[in-house]
Amino acid sequence: MILSELGSLDPLQILIAAFVVFVGGFLRGFVGFGSALVIIPVLALIFTPVLAVIMHGIMDLPSIVQLLPKAARHCARKTVLPMILSMLAGIPIGAFLLSVIEAEPMRIVISVLVLIMVGLLALNTRFDFATGTKTIVSGGIVGGLIQGLAGVGGPPIVALLLSRKENPETTRGNIVVMMSSLITSAIIVYWAIGLISARALILGGCAAPIYMSAAYFGSLYFSTGGSGIFRNIALLILALTAISTLVLSFW
Repeated sequence: MILSELGSLDPLQILIAAFVVFVGGFLRGFVGFGSALVIIPVLALIFTPVLAVIMHGIMDLPSIVQLLPKAARHCARKTVLPMILSMLAGIPIGAFLLSVIEAEPMRIVISVLVLIMVGLLALNTRFDFATGTKTIVSGGIVGGLIQGLAGVGGPPIVALLLSRKENPETTRGNIVVMMSSLITSAIIVYWAIGLISARALILGGCAAPIYMSAAYFGSLYFSTGGSGIFRNIALLILALTAISTLVLSFW
């Protein structure tokens, strides 16, 4: 069955898919997020958009096990635990709102706000409010709502975590833990609504070893000198994610 799934692709498609999976995995290991920006658009062209999203979630699951233990040691638990709980509470509410609110305008608004936030962070603007527990809980709820409603809850959460101006190890740890929680909850939702097919499991499983290997090298690069450019790369990925979401929304 695996051979039949891969046999339906030509060698060039397999090569391109493997390359973007490796690049995405490296970003996941290095900055803790950003793999979807690289992987999903390309796999959506090779397969379908829905299958690309599900495959990305499946290939990321083993890397959560790989990255989470170290990230949990470096993260600020007083930050991530309230944020995770509030985010999980927000996701089903956002999913319910999806039935009464158009998701596309929300994606546009969120993308614009994220771009503004990235610009302010790039100018080293200080956000003292981001250190408070109320802001963390509110950020988690908003991120969960946006994830359930428009599927783009990650960028606002990452932007908030970057605004805290903690050391790179703590910031990356916070991001890895939050994105791992977001991806896990998304996979559970996909399974509950019947989107996880045998084909998605096979193709995602085939991509997982490449993704995991790249995540390892990305994590290694962060530990051996990459932490110095971590913040700039994270801001760049946030900006590109917001811009690509805007372009797709209008297109």
